[in-house]
Amino acid sequence: MGAIERQDLFCPDLQVAVGGYVFNEGISIEMHSDKNKPCDWGKIKFTGEYQPKISLAELSDVTVSLGYNGAMQNVFFGTLTRAYNGYNMDGILFKDNMYKLEKTNISATFKDCTPQDIIREGLAAAGIGGMHLSDMTYPAKKLFPVYDKNIEQLLRQINATWGIDNKSYFSRGEFYWGVIPEQGEVLEFEYGSNIISLGKYMDTWEIETISVPSMQHSQMISVVHPKITGMFETEKVVFKTNDAGFIRTTIYFREQP
Repeated sequence: MGAIERQDLFCPDLQVAVGGYVFNEGISIEMHSDKNKPCDWGKIKFTGEYQPKISLAELSDVTVSLGYNGAMQNVFFGTLTRAYNGYNMDGILFKDNMYKLEKTNISATFKDCTPQDIIREGLAAAGIGGMHLSDMTYPAKKLFPVYDKNIEQLLRQINATWGIDNKSYFSRGEFYWGVIPEQGEVLEFEYGSNIISLGKYMDTWEIETISVPSMQHSQMISVVHPKITGMFETEKVVFKTNDAGFIRTTIYFREQP
Protein backbone atom coordinates (compact mmCIF):
# COMPACT_ATOMS: atom_id res chain seq x y z
CA MET A 1 0.00 0.00 0.00
CA GLY A 2 1.18 3.52 -0.68
CA ALA A 3 1.39 5.66 2.42
CA ILE A 4 1.69 9.41 1.88
CA GLU A 5 4.76 11.02 3.39
CA ARG A 6 4.21 13.51 6.21
CA GLN A 7 6.93 15.81 4.82
CA ASP A 8 4.77 16.52 1.77
CA LEU A 9 2.58 18.76 3.92
CA PHE A 10 4.95 21.65 3.34
CA CYS A 11 5.41 22.01 -0.41
CA PRO A 12 2.33 21.26 -2.53
CA ASP A 13 2.44 22.72 -6.07
CA LEU A 14 -0.45 23.97 -8.21
CA GLN A 15 -0.56 24.85 -11.90
CA VAL A 16 -3.56 25.85 -13.99
CA ALA A 17 -3.52 26.19 -17.78
CA VAL A 18 -6.56 27.88 -19.30
CA GLY A 19 -7.09 29.64 -22.62
CA GLY A 20 -3.39 30.20 -23.34
CA TYR A 21 -2.53 31.34 -19.79
CA VAL A 22 -0.52 29.30 -17.28
CA PHE A 23 -0.85 30.18 -13.58
CA ASN A 24 1.46 28.96 -10.84
CA GLU A 25 0.56 31.60 -8.27
CA GLY A 26 -2.00 34.32 -7.63
CA ILE A 27 -4.90 31.87 -7.70
CA SER A 28 -6.93 29.68 -5.38
CA ILE A 29 -8.84 26.62 -6.49
CA GLU A 30 -11.72 24.38 -5.52
CA MET A 31 -12.59 21.16 -7.41
CA HIS A 32 -15.33 18.60 -6.78
CA SER A 33 -15.44 15.03 -8.11
CA ASP A 34 -18.42 12.86 -7.08
CA LYS A 35 -19.28 9.37 -8.34
CA ASN A 36 -22.98 10.17 -7.97
CA LYS A 37 -22.87 13.38 -10.03
CA PRO A 38 -22.82 13.56 -13.84
CA CYS A 39 -19.72 15.75 -14.02
CA ASP A 40 -16.79 17.11 -12.06
CA TRP A 41 -16.61 20.87 -11.60
CA GLY A 42 -14.42 23.52 -10.09
CA LYS A 43 -13.74 27.20 -9.70
CA ILE A 44 -10.65 29.37 -9.73
CA LYS A 45 -10.30 32.75 -8.06
CA PHE A 46 -7.70 35.26 -9.24
CA THR A 47 -5.96 37.80 -7.05
CA GLY A 48 -6.78 41.44 -7.74
CA GLU A 49 -3.74 42.23 -9.91
CA TYR A 50 -4.63 39.46 -12.37
CA GLN A 51 -8.33 40.17 -12.80
CA PRO A 52 -8.33 43.11 -15.27
CA LYS A 53 -5.56 41.55 -17.40
CA ILE A 54 -7.25 38.24 -18.24
CA SER A 55 -9.66 37.53 -21.10
CA LEU A 56 -11.06 34.03 -21.63
CA ALA A 57 -13.65 32.63 -24.02
CA GLU A 58 -16.37 30.15 -23.09
CA LEU A 59 -15.31 26.55 -23.87
CA SER A 60 -11.62 27.38 -23.35
CA ASP A 61 -9.74 24.25 -22.30
CA VAL A 62 -8.78 23.99 -18.62
CA THR A 63 -6.05 21.74 -17.20
CA VAL A 64 -5.30 21.62 -13.47
CA SER A 65 -2.07 20.00 -12.26
CA LEU A 66 -1.02 19.22 -8.70
CA GLY A 67 2.21 17.85 -7.31
CA TYR A 68 5.25 18.25 -5.10
CA ASN A 69 8.74 19.60 -5.72
CA GLY A 70 8.00 20.21 -9.40
CA ALA A 71 6.73 16.69 -10.11
CA MET A 72 3.23 17.44 -11.40
CA GLN A 73 0.22 15.28 -12.27
CA ASN A 74 -2.65 16.45 -14.47
CA VAL A 75 -5.68 15.90 -12.25
CA PHE A 76 -8.40 17.70 -14.22
CA PHE A 77 -9.19 18.31 -17.88
CA GLY A 78 -12.25 20.35 -18.70
CA THR A 79 -13.73 23.44 -20.22
CA LEU A 80 -14.71 26.95 -19.17
CA THR A 81 -18.48 27.35 -18.80
CA ARG A 82 -18.57 31.12 -19.17
CA ALA A 83 -16.44 33.79 -20.80
CA TYR A 84 -14.29 35.94 -18.49
CA ASN A 85 -13.18 39.52 -19.14
CA GLY A 86 -11.73 40.42 -15.75
CA TYR A 87 -14.51 42.77 -14.67
CA ASN A 88 -17.32 42.20 -12.16
CA MET A 89 -16.00 38.68 -11.48
CA ASP A 90 -13.06 37.47 -9.43
CA GLY A 91 -12.87 34.00 -10.93
CA ILE A 92 -14.07 31.36 -13.36
CA LEU A 93 -16.21 28.24 -13.25
CA PHE A 94 -15.28 25.11 -15.18
CA LYS A 95 -16.64 21.61 -15.70
CA ASP A 96 -15.11 18.42 -17.03
CA ASN A 97 -15.70 17.40 -20.63
CA MET A 98 -19.24 16.28 -19.87
CA TYR A 99 -19.95 19.95 -20.55
CA LYS A 100 -18.86 19.44 -24.16
CA LEU A 101 -21.31 16.52 -24.38
CA GLU A 102 -24.07 18.82 -23.10
CA LYS A 103 -23.18 21.37 -25.79
CA THR A 104 -23.10 18.91 -28.71
CA ASN A 105 -26.39 17.95 -30.37
CA ILE A 106 -26.93 15.29 -33.00
CA SER A 107 -29.80 14.00 -35.13
CA ALA A 108 -29.25 10.64 -36.80
CA THR A 109 -30.72 7.21 -37.40
CA PHE A 110 -28.33 4.41 -36.47
CA LYS A 111 -28.77 1.00 -38.12
CA ASP A 112 -27.78 -2.43 -36.80
CA CYS A 113 -26.04 -0.77 -33.88
CA THR A 114 -24.93 -1.57 -30.35
CA PRO A 115 -24.64 0.99 -27.53
CA GLN A 116 -20.88 1.14 -28.08
CA ASP A 117 -21.35 1.97 -31.79
CA ILE A 118 -23.62 4.90 -30.96
CA ILE A 119 -21.44 6.21 -28.13
CA ARG A 120 -18.34 6.25 -30.33
CA GLU A 121 -20.21 8.35 -32.91
CA GLY A 122 -21.52 10.72 -30.25
CA LEU A 123 -18.12 11.22 -28.66
CA ALA A 124 -16.54 11.84 -32.05
CA ALA A 125 -19.13 14.55 -32.74
CA ALA A 126 -18.14 16.23 -29.46
CA GLY A 127 -14.43 16.00 -30.25
CA ILE A 128 -13.72 13.42 -27.53
CA GLY A 129 -11.03 10.88 -28.38
CA GLY A 130 -10.00 9.00 -25.25
CA MET A 131 -12.68 6.52 -24.19
CA HIS A 132 -13.13 3.31 -22.22
CA LEU A 133 -16.38 1.47 -22.94
CA SER A 134 -17.82 -1.65 -21.36
CA ASP A 135 -16.97 -4.78 -23.33
CA MET A 136 -20.32 -6.32 -22.40
CA THR A 137 -22.13 -7.73 -25.44
CA TYR A 138 -25.52 -6.11 -26.10
CA PRO A 139 -28.01 -7.11 -28.81
CA ALA A 140 -27.89 -4.85 -31.85
CA LYS A 141 -30.92 -2.68 -32.67
CA LYS A 142 -32.04 -2.57 -36.29
CA LEU A 143 -32.94 1.11 -35.98
CA PHE A 144 -32.05 3.66 -33.30
CA PRO A 145 -33.38 7.15 -34.16
CA VAL A 146 -31.98 10.24 -32.42
CA TYR A 147 -33.76 13.57 -32.83
CA ASP A 148 -31.81 16.69 -31.84
CA LYS A 149 -30.43 15.42 -28.54
CA ASN A 150 -27.21 16.35 -26.86
CA ILE A 151 -24.76 13.55 -26.09
CA GLU A 152 -25.63 13.42 -22.40
CA GLN A 153 -29.30 12.92 -23.33
CA LEU A 154 -28.20 10.34 -25.89
CA LEU A 155 -26.44 8.34 -23.16
CA ARG A 156 -29.65 8.29 -21.12
CA GLN A 157 -31.62 7.19 -24.19
CA ILE A 158 -29.17 4.33 -24.73
CA ASN A 159 -29.60 3.11 -21.14
CA ALA A 160 -33.40 3.30 -21.42
CA THR A 161 -33.54 1.53 -24.79
CA TRP A 162 -31.31 -1.38 -23.74
CA GLY A 163 -32.70 -1.52 -20.19
CA ILE A 164 -29.34 -0.95 -18.52
CA ASP A 165 -27.94 1.50 -15.97
CA ASN A 166 -24.36 2.08 -17.06
CA LYS A 167 -22.77 5.13 -15.49
CA SER A 168 -20.77 7.49 -17.66
CA TYR A 169 -18.21 10.05 -16.56
CA PHE A 170 -14.82 11.58 -17.29
CA SER A 171 -11.68 10.86 -15.32
CA ARG A 172 -8.44 12.71 -16.10
CA GLY A 173 -9.87 13.70 -19.49
CA GLU A 174 -10.82 10.14 -20.50
CA PHE A 175 -14.45 9.06 -20.95
CA TYR A 176 -15.70 5.95 -19.12
CA TRP A 177 -18.99 4.12 -19.77
CA GLY A 178 -19.91 1.06 -17.76
CA VAL A 179 -16.35 0.66 -16.44
CA ILE A 180 -14.15 2.37 -13.85
CA PRO A 181 -10.49 3.42 -14.18
CA GLU A 182 -7.95 0.83 -13.15
CA GLN A 183 -6.38 1.54 -9.78
CA GLY A 184 -2.72 1.07 -9.00
CA GLU A 185 -1.57 1.25 -5.41
CA VAL A 186 -4.09 1.66 -2.60
CA LEU A 187 -3.42 4.85 -0.65
CA GLU A 188 -3.30 4.57 3.13
CA PHE A 189 -4.52 7.31 5.47
CA GLU A 190 -3.35 6.89 9.04
CA TYR A 191 -4.07 8.62 12.34
CA GLY A 192 -1.10 10.67 13.51
CA SER A 193 0.51 10.60 10.06
CA ASN A 194 -1.38 12.05 7.10
CA ILE A 195 -4.92 12.50 8.44
CA ILE A 196 -5.41 16.15 9.37
CA SER A 197 -8.97 15.58 10.59
CA LEU A 198 -11.65 12.89 10.43
CA GLY A 199 -15.36 13.27 11.11
CA LYS A 200 -18.73 11.72 10.37
CA TYR A 201 -21.81 13.53 9.10
CA MET A 202 -24.98 11.43 8.91
CA ASP A 203 -23.72 8.19 7.30
CA THR A 204 -20.71 9.70 5.50
CA TRP A 205 -17.14 9.85 6.78
CA GLU A 206 -14.90 12.75 5.81
CA ILE A 207 -11.10 12.79 5.86
CA GLU A 208 -9.15 16.00 5.42
CA THR A 209 -5.60 15.34 4.30
CA ILE A 210 -2.76 16.91 2.36
CA SER A 211 -2.84 17.44 -1.40
CA VAL A 212 -3.13 13.97 -2.96
CA PRO A 213 -2.91 14.44 -6.76
CA SER A 214 -3.66 10.77 -7.57
CA MET A 215 -6.90 10.66 -5.54
CA GLN A 216 -10.10 10.00 -7.54
CA HIS A 217 -13.62 8.95 -6.68
CA SER A 218 -14.45 5.23 -6.90
CA GLN A 219 -10.95 4.31 -5.69
CA MET A 220 -10.41 2.04 -2.71
CA ILE A 221 -8.52 3.57 0.22
CA SER A 222 -7.15 2.16 3.46
CA VAL A 223 -7.99 4.03 6.68
CA VAL A 224 -6.28 3.41 10.02
CA HIS A 225 -7.81 5.50 12.79
CA PRO A 226 -9.17 4.91 16.33
CA LYS A 227 -12.66 5.85 15.09
CA ILE A 228 -12.70 3.63 12.00
CA THR A 229 -10.32 1.21 10.27
CA GLY A 230 -10.67 -0.73 7.05
CA MET A 231 -10.87 -0.56 3.25
CA PHE A 232 -13.42 1.80 1.76
CA GLU A 233 -14.60 3.00 -1.64
CA THR A 234 -14.25 6.74 -2.15
CA GLU A 235 -17.51 8.45 -3.10
CA LYS A 236 -16.35 12.04 -3.45
CA VAL A 237 -13.08 13.99 -3.54
CA VAL A 238 -12.64 17.75 -3.08
CA PHE A 239 -9.42 19.67 -3.69
CA LYS A 240 -9.38 23.17 -2.18
CA THR A 241 -6.93 25.93 -1.35
CA ASN A 242 -7.18 26.71 2.36
CA ASP A 243 -6.76 30.10 4.02
CA ALA A 244 -3.00 29.54 4.39
CA GLY A 245 -2.65 28.93 0.65
CA PHE A 246 -2.09 25.16 0.84
CA ILE A 247 -4.01 22.63 -1.24
CA ARG A 248 -5.98 20.22 0.92
CA THR A 249 -7.84 17.09 -0.19
CA THR A 250 -11.10 16.04 1.45
CA ILE A 251 -12.20 12.43 0.89
CA TYR A 252 -15.74 11.17 1.53
CA PHE A 253 -16.67 7.52 2.01
CA ARG A 254 -19.29 5.33 3.70
CA GLU A 255 -19.14 2.13 5.67
CA GLN A 256 -20.51 -0.82 3.71
CA PRO A 257 -23.59 -2.45 5.31
